[in-house]
Amino acid sequence: MSQAPRHEGVWIGARVGAGAPSGSLSTQSLAMALPLAIILVLLVLPLLLVDMPPMLDYPNHLARVDVLLHFRSDPFLAEHYTASLTPVPNLLMEAVMLPLASVLPLYVAGRLYVALAAVLTMVGVLMLHRTLFGRWSLWPLCGALFVYNATLIGGFMSFSLGIAFLLIGLSLWLRLEGNRWQLPVAAVFALFLYFSHAIVLGSYALCLFAVEATKYVGPGRKPITVGNVGRDALRFAALLALPVLLFAVTVGTQLLHSDAAAVGAQDQSPLLLLKQIYWRLKKLTELKQWGYRINDMLAPVLNYNTLLDAVTLLLVVGGVAVAALTRRLRASRAMLVAAVLFAVCFFVVPDPFFGTYFVSIRFWILAAFLLVAGTDIRFGSPRAAAVFAVGLLGLLTLRTGVLLSNWYGYQDDVADLRRAEERIEPGSHVLLVWAGEQAGCCNTKEFVQTQPPWRSALVALPSLIHLPSLITIERRAFVPTLFSHPGKQPLTVTQPFRDRCMAIYEGVPVDVRLLDHPELATQRDHVEPCAHYLGWRDKYDYVLLMFSNTFHQFGLKPPAGVEERYRGTVFDLWKVKK
Repeated sequence: MSQAPRHEGVWIGARVGAGAPSGSLSTQSLAMALPLAIILVLLVLPLLLVDMPPMLDYPNHLARVDVLLHFRSDPFLAEHYTASLTPVPNLLMEAVMLPLASVLPLYVAGRLYVALAAVLTMVGVLMLHRTLFGRWSLWPLCGALFVYNATLIGGFMSFSLGIAFLLIGLSLWLRLEGNRWQLPVAAVFALFLYFSHAIVLGSYALCLFAVEATKYVGPGRKPITVGNVGRDALRFAALLALPVLLFAVTVGTQLLHSDAAAVGAQDQSPLLLLKQIYWRLKKLTELKQWGYRINDMLAPVLNYNTLLDAVTLLLVVGGVAVAALTRRLRASRAMLVAAVLFAVCFFVVPDPFFGTYFVSIRFWILAAFLLVAGTDIRFGSPRAAAVFAVGLLGLLTLRTGVLLSNWYGYQDDVADLRRAEERIEPGSHVLLVWAGEQAGCCNTKEFVQTQPPWRSALVALPSLIHLPSLITIERRAFVPTLFSHPGKQPLTVTQPFRDRCMAIYEGVPVDVRLLDHPELATQRDHVEPCAHYLGWRDKYDYVLLMFSNTFHQFGLKPPAGVEERYRGTVFDLWKVKK
């Protein structure tokens, strides 16, 4: 048996009692059973009631899994796609979904994956909290309020499940302190997290750094000597050597190139990273950028209702503050340091970063999970604990109701797409366009204010932009937005069709105006190979228009050379005249 972890919490204010022994069955553990069971039901319930959750990237990930499952046996898929053997990060969804989708319907397997991410994240929060404080507690159940966050609503599937494994891996590192298996187990976990998601691996390393660095401060601190620091540095080098090597020799150079192209930079040297961080810090001197940062602070609780989200976050942070003032709070110094480091990353790390978007909000979400897992609140009486549990369940039930009402509304948009795709001949090529900025549907205030909440995932991007990926699944047709970035994805488009896929700006539709007026293209549209729409009349059989409601509202006209085949609520389908 390994010794107890050294990183139990330190009390803020007066200590109000010792924690229960790690191996005992305390009253708290029994009191947790019912609220925990209700919480897990509430987290899974939306996935049982809705066929297609409105998670931004989710349909695209499903299509990629479907292609990987069938491209060897399906002639159309085999002609257009091939699997990449490069050991890229961001493979966790494939590792879980490919076996699941082999025995279950694809959409059932997808919802099961999301449920697994939700449940295991709660397991990770509870495990880490118990490791730190040696007892079960009602307080970390607040982590349920953060499960449906901006990254899960955004459909960042590998990252969302990776959060759970990060928390579990951090808990194991602490539990195995002083045990000879600590480093080997952590090294295996680091390699696993690399294939889960590169940002998850980096966050895991940051958490372990916080744990080990805090040993050098406080009572009973570790002496700062060359020997001690050197040994810790060597342990970290052994822990991260293989994942860092894999990243460097496989995708690092390609993603750095993508970052340079994405920001329009001519310099593609390693100095680009420092230049991007400088650019981000410079942006923070602008008042407008602080407005974005304040909005992004709701990322851990982003759930379709800004007022409810703000109240939720304030209640959690306020609960920590009140507990500290009333001397009922115990906190892990290491977890607080890690949370502060994540907060710094939230403000400093640029977007895009190594070919990945919405990077900074991920650190803020991880900081939120560490806040509840790394603190412990003692309630003054069983009645106070019961009031807390009832209040938490009430708030989570309200948030689940808001989420479900929006998810139900999204099903009408899914049905509209399926009515359009019925007109698409299998084996076709379909160009995706949207009404664009002229019609106020491209990251504008007007879009957010005029469209239902479920259509504005992450506020900045419409949740519908990846929904047409279902065309590949259901009609065996080619769409240019399927995830196939050679530096990030296990799937690539075959050479004959590389001129009609989007490798850098995966998934972003083309502004419909560019079909007749390519000279209106912005810098982003000029970045190769994003000009996949040039010569579109020869490349594609159909054009699917997204946000046709705003297109017709603004009186826009279809491009020359198409005929309307379907007019729907948010999707129109045009046949290209040959």
